[in-house]
Amino acid sequence: METIMTKTPLKSLEGKVALVTGASSGIGRATAFELARRGAKVIASARGQSEIDALVAEIKKEGFEATAIVADVNVEQSVIDLVAKTISTYGRIDVAFNNAGTEGEFTPFVDQSNEVYDAIFNANVRGVFWSMKHEAKAMLAQGGGTIINNASMGGVIGFGNAGLYIASKHAVLGLTKSASIELFKQGVRVNSICPGIIDTPFQDRIWPSTEAKDAFAASTVPGRAGSSEEMAAVVAFLASDDASFVSGHGLLADGGYSIA
Repeated sequence: METIMTKTPLKSLEGKVALVTGASSGIGRATAFELARRGAKVIASARGQSEIDALVAEIKKEGFEATAIVADVNVEQSVIDLVAKTISTYGRIDVAFNNAGTEGEFTPFVDQSNEVYDAIFNANVRGVFWSMKHEAKAMLAQGGGTIINNASMGGVIGFGNAGLYIASKHAVLGLTKSASIELFKQGVRVNSICPGIIDTPFQDRIWPSTEAKDAFAASTVPGRAGSSEEMAAVVAFLASDDASFVSGHGLLADGGYSIA
């Protein structure tokens, strides 16, 4: 199957500035590359310097524009600094993809601990809240923009042994919907993507074995896992003016799993 990255670049984001958190791997990495391909100047952010440096070098090698900025969404001042550095580097922030997060531990509900709760909700909810808050302030000051959160299909359905992770992603959809109601008339659209099983390091971590992961993917409607590039294309659509009347939406990109 031809990957998204091998296709002729679409300039639907020409002149835009896009910030991607959690850009070191998986969907975040693919999205940073895809937004750059579509004409955006990209800020690739994560906690690991070497990973985002490598990504930015690859993007630039292809002739596109990107800058790496280390940040930790678990720390509000780090988020504030990230938004400020984005604006000081490129003058504005038009698109933000809040992808950084954690899976915590997948264990039976009665065994889930306060420590795991804190780790998951600090990154997946408070980190997204801080990111949205400070991105929205910058976008309102400049007259508009679009925010996209990664809510996972876990934001709309449940899974056994994943109660805290699932609850955190439901919260992300709640933030998305509420912020959209407040911000849409002021020129800021807020949406989420809800990926299903995607072939990423995240999925490698949550399954007990490669065989278990592959068996689950084979049991889905399309009979396979999705790719990070497919998710990047969904983010790129929501980031573009083609989605100008789409806000407050959790776009399911799960190959039909949640309805089957």
